[in-house]
Amino acid sequence: MPDDLYHEARGAGLSISQIAQAAVGAELNRLAKIAELDAYLAELEAELGPTTDAERAAAAEWAERALGPTSSRHSA
Repeated sequence: MPDDLYHEARGAGLSISQIAQAAVGAELNRLAKIAELDAYLAELEAELGPTTDAERAAAAEWAERALGPTSSRHSA
């Protein structure tokens, strides 16, 4: 962390340690959820076969309507 950011945060009364712990915990939780989703999708593909281009396009359209533009999301 840059010194100026650290000093500004400390000056604002923030607990860097607590914030860092919460951020690391949240990121680990996010990564665990992604791993669970990847495992689930692999199970589905093993059971049902791979998705078609048409199915992926339909899913992308649905996601666009439900979640907004894809520029804010990463594609697999």
